[in-house]
Amino acid sequence: MRKSGRFGPYFEMGEGKDAKRASIPKDLPSEDIGLEWAVKLLSLPRTVGQHPETGEDIIAAIGRYGPYLMHQKKYARLQSTADVFETGMNAAVAKLAEAAANPGRGRSAAREPLKILGKHPRTDEEIKLMEGRYGAYVTDGTTNATLPKSIAQDQLTLEEAAQLIDDRAAKGPAKGNKKKAAPKKSAAKKKSPAKKKAPAKKKATTTKAAAKTKQ
Repeated sequence: MRKSGRFGPYFEMGEGKDAKRASIPKDLPSEDIGLEWAVKLLSLPRTVGQHPETGEDIIAAIGRYGPYLMHQKKYARLQSTADVFETGMNAAVAKLAEAAANPGRGRSAAREPLKILGKHPRTDEEIKLMEGRYGAYVTDGTTNATLPKSIAQDQLTLEEAAQLIDDRAAKGPAKGNKKKAAPKKSAAKKKSPAKKKAPAKKKATTTKAAAKTKQ
């Protein structure tokens, strides 16, 4: 079923917490968007295959910043929505290698979600599973909640993610470290004005009275 939401048109399959949603990319001509594209978009992410050097999956998907490839938490951008479904193993390996050799070009791709879980059942905000510096977390764009080690990423449900976000939001914003006030500099001691030296007393010159010549 095609619907329109806060972030634009999207397809939805299923009902309630089990519903799956997929945004409709802007580079798809409206006349081409039918059942075939709905099935494709709702099937994402797509596994291209196993990387020949690591044996781990190469994933093709569409995120907030557009279509991309992911392998071992490293990303490479794709040019179009069609590339997500048409990129083969050789091309995927080459694009990932190119992105690794030019990491500066892929900074925005590093923020691509690992998975889009769907809309929060209570706030209607889109929930995404992201990879952060300290591990995986879920976010609705306002609140971030760390994914517990007890929940596997591939088994995380929309309701579990929503509850994690609700619990984190209820705790309030993280408290930042208060900056300590800089110690006040002690006022410099005023130097007492130098005492003026008393003028040296002139030595009284005793003049001996000229001896009177005896007459």
